[in-house]
Amino acid sequence: MKYSNYYPSSGLLHVSVPLLMGTRLDALLFGSDEQSLERVWNDVERELGRIEKMLNRFDKESEVAKVNDDAQFSSVRLSDELWDIMLDCRRYFELTEGCFDITLNDFGKVVFIEESKSVRFDKYGLSLDFGGYAKGYALRVAGKAVKEAGISRALVNFGNSSVLALGSHPYGDSWSVSIEDPYRQTAVATLKLCDTAMSVSGNTPSNPQHIVNPATSELVGGYVMVAVESEDPVDAEVLTTAWIASGESGKPQWIDKFHLKNAYKLL
Repeated sequence: MKYSNYYPSSGLLHVSVPLLMGTRLDALLFGSDEQSLERVWNDVERELGRIEKMLNRFDKESEVAKVNDDAQFSSVRLSDELWDIMLDCRRYFELTEGCFDITLNDFGKVVFIEESKSVRFDKYGLSLDFGGYAKGYALRVAGKAVKEAGISRALVNFGNSSVLALGSHPYGDSWSVSIEDPYRQTAVATLKLCDTAMSVSGNTPSNPQHIVNPATSELVGGYVMVAVESEDPVDAEVLTTAWIASGESGKPQWIDKFHLKNAYKLL
């Protein structure tokens, strides 16, 4: 059940959604007007639901599911938004030397038809999976909407794995976000975020192998967790996935290439 409460003494609206994009979502928005904050958040939540609906490959009615079904046989015209997302994913594929691959197999077999904003698959069985992109994109959209509404202090948190921090906590110079070792259930790091986003990826007891190395098509196993902090939540989301997918100890050159704030190998 969705939870929402406004605290007049601090001007804080706290909203919690139990399940969105596969995890719990918490948001803290600061302002002096409860109704304005609620209106802003309701607009943001609708946008996040729309994005989930568009990118969820498991929803047979989603745009991505329809692309996965039809692009095997013919070109499929995309909405303007999904076309831009596909171009963005192609850019990340190239910049990470293939370590970020939304097909989990062979992104080079996705044919882009610029004139009609269409795609087709040149390999049967290919499909698109935005699991390593969607929450970062959702945070980018949410952050833009919140800032355009004039809110300068906010925290939007997908289960402590994808977090956007606008401004700082009212009683400090940052937002402190703890990262837990899922195997020992102890904190392994606390990041202090201010006008930045953070993403954490890794294996867990309930999901011990879920990231694919595109070069080998094998699942990455082992006791591994990485975190990336960036001004762009999509960069953070993509690069944690790519780092683990690379099957290596890390990609330090990405820090400079993407102007990252920080990148950590936690486990």
